[in-house]
Amino acid sequence: MTDSVTIKKPFDSHVHFRQGAMLRAVTPLTAAKFSRAVVMPNTDPPIETVDQAAEYKKEILGAMPQGSHCEPLMTVYLTKNLTAVEIEKGAKSNVCKIYGVKSYPYGATTNSQWGYRSILEAKEVLKKMEEVGMPLLLHGEVHMNESGGEVDPYEGERLFIEDILPRLLDSYPKLKISLEHLSTAVAADFIEKHGAEGRLVATITPHHLLYAREEAESRPLLRCKPLIKSKAEREKVRLLVKKGLPFVFAGTDSAPHPESKKFSATPAFGVFSAPVAIELYTQIFDELGVLNLLENFLSINGPNFYGLPPSEETITLVKKDWQVTEPVVTDEGEKVWPIGHKEHGLGNETLRWRVR
Repeated sequence: MTDSVTIKKPFDSHVHFRQGAMLRAVTPLTAAKFSRAVVMPNTDPPIETVDQAAEYKKEILGAMPQGSHCEPLMTVYLTKNLTAVEIEKGAKSNVCKIYGVKSYPYGATTNSQWGYRSILEAKEVLKKMEEVGMPLLLHGEVHMNESGGEVDPYEGERLFIEDILPRLLDSYPKLKISLEHLSTAVAADFIEKHGAEGRLVATITPHHLLYAREEAESRPLLRCKPLIKSKAEREKVRLLVKKGLPFVFAGTDSAPHPESKKFSATPAFGVFSAPVAIELYTQIFDELGVLNLLENFLSINGPNFYGLPPSEETITLVKKDWQVTEPVVTDEGEKVWPIGHKEHGLGNETLRWRVR
């Protein structure tokens, strides 16, 4: 029985740091366990220019502990203000290179009010991205139908995979695309069939691998977009991970909110996993019997997609039971509760692995 595993320091392909006090509280947690992190741009206001990304990067670096080797990889938000000229500038910038453009469906999640109703409208930007080799990072859900009505949020990813994604692939055959936070069986099947290194990849969160709709619907800490799906859907996603495909890798989608927003009448969308993500991924791979595939998933495949070398540093995890008992507290006194918490999670949850 394996009771420890050493891997190259992981790469987080999808993380939210927010701003201000929240950013100062959560950034060190990612910096401690990840070599690089692809930073999401759905701040308020959104990051939609290279100059804004550069200022945001300064804020993030200022929050990292002294001696940290974690590199934030900056992205911009696909709003109607984003231009092809800005894409070219971001691709060439020596000060703040832009590693991807994030697309959010209008109104679907936190700060998504600036997104296109249909990504297919962004023709000039997508053409330029294809030309310069800049990845499109997709929140792959349909949120509103052609009549302007909201679709069933449990069906949004399926509708996107069956309709929008094939049209994107056909229209932009050289565009690098990452389907972020894959959560359904139909998406898993599509990626297994059509995924390709450097062309079409997918990221998967720990919470979509660990939890099921039956557990998540009544628990604020597990309220997120895309929604956590049924046990049957989760098992299909777990089977995809178990195949060890080089175009499937980790993106935590760690998305913190203060206690006041998570425990409100309508909890904010977002799962805060940064304190426990590596441990949960390891636990899941152990349960699946594929710890030998963990390093590729966490540390190799993501950097490969972004044209970067894997980290030369390593981390070691040991098999040891423990529980999350405390929140993260910002310097303004706001509590931020991680998933897996002993009381606010499923109830007396025990994590099986820990970073040494």
